[in-house]
This record gives sequence, C-alpha cells and structure tokens, in this order.
Amino acid sequence: MSLALVCLGAFLLGAVPFALLVVRVGKGVDVRTVGSGNVGATNASRAFATRRGQLTAFLGIYLLDAMKGFAPAHWGPQLAQAVGDDAIVAGVAAGFCAILGHVFTPFLGFRGGKGVATATGALFALDWRVTAIAIGVFFVVRLLTGHVFFGSIALGFALPVAACALAPDAAFAARLPFTALCLLLAAFLLWTHRSNLRKHFAGKATGAA
Repeated sequence: MSLALVCLGAFLLGAVPFALLVVRVGKGVDVRTVGSGNVGATNASRAFATRRGQLTAFLGIYLLDAMKGFAPAHWGPQLAQAVGDDAIVAGVAAGFCAILGHVFTPFLGFRGGKGVATATGALFALDWRVTAIAIGVFFVVRLLTGHVFFGSIALGFALPVAACALAPDAAFAARLPFTALCLLLAAFLLWTHRSNLRKHFAGKATGAA
C-alpha cells in the first residue's frame, strides 16, 4: 500500500467524531449545542450531569480520540511497507494526517476538535517518553492555572523541548521528522486554542476595566 493511501486512511480515521457519537447515544443531544460546542472530550463531558458521568465520558472519548492517532502512527509504516528512516517519516505523516482529520473532519463540515487527544495518541506511538513529559507539563499547568486550554498549549510547547532534551544528538539528524512534528504541533495546538485565548484575555480586560 502506498504512503498516500495510508495517510488518506489515517485522515478518515481521525475524522470519526467520537465525541458527537458518544453524546448522541448517551444523552440524545448534539455535542455542538453543549458548552463551547467543541467536538472534543472536555466539552463532551459537560453533557453529563454527574461528576462520575463527566469523568467516564471524558476518559472514554479521550482514549477513543487518542487511538485515532496511535493506530496510524504505529501501524502506518507497516502498511506502507516503509523501513529504516522511511518508517519514521511514514509514522509521522500518518499520525499528523489523523490529527488533521480530527480537527478538520469532513463529516462535520471540516469543523472538529482541537486535536490534543489525537496528537498525544500519535506521539505516544512515536515516542512515549516525550509524550509522558508533555502530559506531565499539561497537568502541572492545568493545576496552576485552572484552565485546560493553558495546559494543552503548554503540552504543545513541551513537545519539541522534550524531543531535543531526550535525544540532543539525533533531534535534528535521524529524528528530524519527529522533531519537526513536535515543532509543528506546538504551533498547531496554539492555533487551535486561539479562541480560548481570545475569550480569556478579553474577559481579563473587561474585568480590569
């Protein structure tokens, strides 16, 4: 199978809106009418009344969205019959296409989630150590700020730092495709959370006035 077909399959897999499906089945409502309207685990959990229901929904949807990224990044090189350096490129390409599918899902008019869960799934398949460090940063920032989106943005910026710190000699050599993905995701997650940043600082400005 060609890498192009693998990437197309990864994009379509990433495009499956699990948050919408779970909330539709579990609560009978469209997740896009709930909270911020975002098609992701955090917003989908708001559709459930109890704390237990919210936590269960969040974890379930997060894992499903993460698997959308993990599967292509992990098995993409095998499906594309890529070896050596090509395997790294294939894994990175397939994983990133799954993330794009989640954010720009054609099943919902190309308006999907913010890509955090799918990105962590893809990255876990490519290098679990970098992913673990970035997730740790997420939780620290989330606890310090009280905002999930600040944690998600911090996670993005932690990725290239961790990638370079764990493999300084290979980061811009043999592991360049992975490092490039981490740098790209840092910018991409900042972009997907731009509306959260605008609302937060607009609220701060209004409060100050």
